[in-house]
Amino acid sequence: MDAKPFYHDKHPLRFRGVADSLAELHVEGSECCLIHVDNPQSKTQGVWLNPKVRVGYSGTAYEQVVRHKFSRWLGPLRVLSKLWENRIRRWFTSPWFQERVISRRISGWSRDSGGVEHGGLCLVNEMQVLVANGWAHV
Repeated sequence: MDAKPFYHDKHPLRFRGVADSLAELHVEGSECCLIHVDNPQSKTQGVWLNPKVRVGYSGTAYEQVVRHKFSRWLGPLRVLSKLWENRIRRWFTSPWFQERVISRRISGWSRDSGGVEHGGLCLVNEMQVLVANGWAHV
């Protein structure tokens, strides 16, 4: 990924979250997705992911990931089985319903607040709050 958008003089690209007033409507989005929506180069150069990068959002999760760094953490059989599991789940649950909920919430929020959110494809119908030991779903 070219770093130029992050160093642009007038409007540098920044990681961001969903506006608090939109999040109060039970809408969340990951900065890892929103950064690509905001990056003007994504439309022409696409988005590249490195499946070998391993992260953990808590100490316990990170230890689980690091412990397996020399093993075949995502072997071909696991990848194939999860791809088919994902397809089957999509056949029996339509993302259209969730997309419609999010779209309505964004439209109402935009109308009421005058705000603009271009990252609709990154948003999900959930709310997370910061608690003493990390994040909790509400």
